[in-house]
Amino acid sequence: MNNLLSQLLITLAQKEASEKDLHAMVESLEIVVAALISSLGREKTTEIVGLVDTALQEMRQRSDVSYRADIDLLSNNIARITGVAKRR
Repeated sequence: MNNLLSQLLITLAQKEASEKDLHAMVESLEIVVAALISSLGREKTTEIVGLVDTALQEMRQRSDVSYRADIDLLSNNIARITGVAKRR
């Protein structure tokens, strides 16, 4: 029983470490994308944000209802990233 419990704890710790690595990678990519977009200038930034918004609208129109929550989450994250770039 102790062996099983120990193995479960090890597995949980490994999973948590993997999740932290993934989270750090996503955060890093968000920073890089925001920096890239903000370096393009206001006109190009507006164009890119418009293209992304159009792509999200197309996804909403053709996607199954079960993906709506995922698309909304993507949309919110993209708005947050592009919002940083728009302020500069």
